[in-house]
Amino acid sequence: MTETTNRYKTYKLKHSIYGGEINIEDFSTYSPNEKRINNQAVALDLQRTLEKELTMKEYYKNFTQEELREMRLISNSDGRPSSTLTDEKWQKEFNLRKMFITPYVKEIKKLGGKFSRETGMWNEETMGKYLGQTNWQEYCSYINDVLNNIRSGQTDYCYFIYQIIELLKFHYDNLRTRYCDGYWEVWLEK
Repeated sequence: MTETTNRYKTYKLKHSIYGGEINIEDFSTYSPNEKRINNQAVALDLQRTLEKELTMKEYYKNFTQEELREMRLISNSDGRPSSTLTDEKWQKEFNLRKMFITPYVKEIKKLGGKFSRETGMWNEETMGKYLGQTNWQEYCSYINDVLNNIRSGQTDYCYFIYQIIELLKFHYDNLRTRYCDGYWEVWLEK
């Protein structure tokens, strides 16, 4: 234990204040520096990884969704997940599915359309009255609810692949998903 004397008191330190010597070679880019070499290797590997990913995307871009389904790279339907789906398989499928998505323009903030705001009444001359929301109105409400939740920084849940595809049209670049035994967690990456 070392002692440091101050003008007023003597302090006992529990650690050494010696930090070592710094040499000019520590900052030299000509001599080997293990930490710098490791960082450069990771950076070079990252570049190769990105190039490989781009070539794979270009390769798969030549296929149609039906061909990818035949090759069993994506699910056969846009509905419920298969019983053998894992998160690792889903992440690969998610990236492949993104190639076939056309995002909405930035001005569109929620799902809507001509029939999403109907009053819930049928024409009297046809089948009579219909009370309540239509299936399309309920679907629009669900998707808009999920959009509101994930935009506020929360995690929400989807149960069908077509719901995730719909969310991708709004948040193509920053939507993240995780498959959890029968459903997906969805959130936005900031």
